[in-house]
Amino acid sequence: MQTSLKKLISIGLTGATIFGASYAYAAFSILEFAFYSDASYSTVVGERVVNQCTNSSYTSGTVTPYMRIVGSESCGGGIRR
Repeated sequence: MQTSLKKLISIGLTGATIFGASYAYAAFSILEFAFYSDASYSTVVGERVVNQCTNSSYTSGTVTPYMRIVGSESCGGGIRR
């Protein structure tokens, strides 16, 4: 009986470790922002991609205070819009 309990605990801990690791991995993402010319948010004038997976970013065009997230993707893939 003790052996069965040890196996059950071992399986539970393994599952918790895998779940915890995958959750932490999914917490990082690639975010895409669009910058707009004014508060009407009608004309895109720049973009920024922030890759939290590699701790890098790319910016092009004009950066303004008027921005929105227009896309995101987890480090493991799977685009969300």
